[in-house]
Amino acid sequence: MSLKTLKDYDILGWRGEFYFKVDGPKVFKARFPNKGTIKLQKNQEFVSRADMSLWSQFKTVRAEDPAVETIKVILREKDHLKKDQVVAEQEFQIKLPSKTQYIILQDEKEKTKAKLRIQATRTRY
Repeated sequence: MSLKTLKDYDILGWRGEFYFKVDGPKVFKARFPNKGTIKLQKNQEFVSRADMSLWSQFKTVRAEDPAVETIKVILREKDHLKKDQVVAEQEFQIKLPSKTQYIILQDEKEKTKAKLRIQATRTRY
């Protein structure tokens, strides 16, 4: 995952404070980072470590049955004076299992972009 912004989100021009919210099926929800925010100034980029993930889930599926998971990813910018602003929002349909794919989550003006890796692998137990 990587996140880059070309826009100045703060009123005083300091930095934007970003976080991801992921809504999965039923009651499964996640936030990244769990506490705090990703702080970025204009023209700055955040690149996560390889083992960090926004979402993980185990699902039991029979080999011959097709399975699809729908996950909604929301990028928000935290503001202490008003309600947190939704920068970008997109819903993804992931076929289980599938090859690794890279997607771009961006705002309407293409000023803030997040590159996400979707990986749905098969395991045996």
